[in-house]
Amino acid sequence: MMQNEVWPKGFKGLSFLIIILGIFFSFEMGNRPFASPDEGRYVEIPREMVVTGDYVTPRLDGMKYFEKPPLFYWIQAASIKVAGINETSMRFWIVLFAILGCLSVFYVGAKCYSRNVGVMAAGILATSVLYYGLSHLIILDLVLSVLLCGSLWAFFLAFVKENRSKIPKKYLIIAMYALAALACLTKGLIGAILPGFVVFLWMLFTNNWRKLKEILYVPGILVFLAIFLPWHVLAAQRNHDFLYHYFVVEHFLRYTTRMHYRYQPAWFFIPIIFAGMIPWTGFSIASLKNLVKRSFEKNSENIFLACWIFGIFGFFSFSHSKLIPYILPIVPPLALLTAVFIDECNKTEFRAGAVINIVLFFAAGVAYYVSRDEVSDVLQNADARILLNVVIISLVAIGIVFLFAIFSKIPKKMAVVICIFLSGNMLWTINKLAAYYQEEKKPSTKKVAKYVRANKTKDDLVFLYYHYFQDFPVYLNDTTGVVDSIRDLEFGANAEPEKSKVISKEKFWELWDTTKQRIFLVLSREDYRKVFAKKTQVHNVHIFDENFIVISNK
Repeated sequence: MMQNEVWPKGFKGLSFLIIILGIFFSFEMGNRPFASPDEGRYVEIPREMVVTGDYVTPRLDGMKYFEKPPLFYWIQAASIKVAGINETSMRFWIVLFAILGCLSVFYVGAKCYSRNVGVMAAGILATSVLYYGLSHLIILDLVLSVLLCGSLWAFFLAFVKENRSKIPKKYLIIAMYALAALACLTKGLIGAILPGFVVFLWMLFTNNWRKLKEILYVPGILVFLAIFLPWHVLAAQRNHDFLYHYFVVEHFLRYTTRMHYRYQPAWFFIPIIFAGMIPWTGFSIASLKNLVKRSFEKNSENIFLACWIFGIFGFFSFSHSKLIPYILPIVPPLALLTAVFIDECNKTEFRAGAVINIVLFFAAGVAYYVSRDEVSDVLQNADARILLNVVIISLVAIGIVFLFAIFSKIPKKMAVVICIFLSGNMLWTINKLAAYYQEEKKPSTKKVAKYVRANKTKDDLVFLYYHYFQDFPVYLNDTTGVVDSIRDLEFGANAEPEKSKVISKEKFWELWDTTKQRIFLVLSREDYRKVFAKKTQVHNVHIFDENFIVISNK
């Protein structure tokens, strides 16, 4: 382990790290409109909470939506009350949690190893592609990961690396339970199941069952219940259909069936992890190999980290519902392991990790060069293609840095610092590139929604045709009718049919022809061509751009 601590101690060092992370994660965080469906959904639900004053029953487009619990909706609602709805204010909490996740890894690394390791782990985590990418998306997975990992870090300090923190053990245990409860209020029972599963595996493989009495600390359990129970009880009291839909459908059936059409093979998360740890993939692979070796030596610390990484990986690999962000909770411990490996490894071990990176990054450069024509067909915008070139050049540059580190006397610390700097610039470029990609593949309805909002009266009706664009109600600042598209609205539409805003095509066109009210209808260009190739309804065209069309009946 490196003995010379180069990072400042105490408040000065912490403040410096917070400033760097704050600048890094907040850079152009408002440069994209809300993406549909996820970002639109996780802004619209809290917007409706603020409008209705009902913070118990989440609603999407005015209809019940029990897919997720309300903690994230509540903090988003707080942002709306303070700063209104805009892309920056709505991404504030995601960025804040991203910073907190890096600070937690820094704290554990600094307390259990060295300040150098702590700072390196925070830098590796921040510049990992998967972690950074999710730090700019308004979805629940990064918030869940930070809370869930915080619970496991508290356990790690309380029982695995005892006496490494000045925080009394009882407070660490209470923090473990509190963070698990908050994770449950973010994305359901997974917030307690995963930490409990990891702790169970650790006790099993270390034969540490005597710790169970300490772990089942009554004040900690009471804190968990005090946080977890109130909303669940209130939601069940106010909604007779809550318990079955929330616990059975959204937890048990989601995990064990293919009802949400998110099935992927068991190996799905392997390439996701390798790609998600870029530009640290080579060293992460080497650190995992080292972890397995040390775990067989009955090292409690390494067994716990192995149970964390491989336990959560196995849990989601067996699930019948898989999405890329699910695997995020194994990235923080992997970042810490990678930092420890780089700090402790000899030249031969460092060379092995660097060689894997060099091969991967140069292969990416060659693959891009060979397929550049196909890429140009996917990315129509010339500026976007320039940004993609910058990303590939940055990857190759990182590979060159590691190449120099192998064959020259560049200290590995210096190579890591340069890599973090280059990675940061690469990720900023990817963030700018994402705005172009989103506009081409899933364009925002911001422009048409703001037009309708500015021109409609309180008596006018607004409908979306065939697709429920979930960013539209946000920019409209109102709920909207939906023609012949139920999907995410199915439960709410069936639970409260009298409040349903979903209407069949037949009823809609009858309404279009007979009502005295003006109806604004928003369609994609493709749907407009399909509809009016067969129909002859008179309509006025308000907006006709490259993505959407707004028409009205009067």
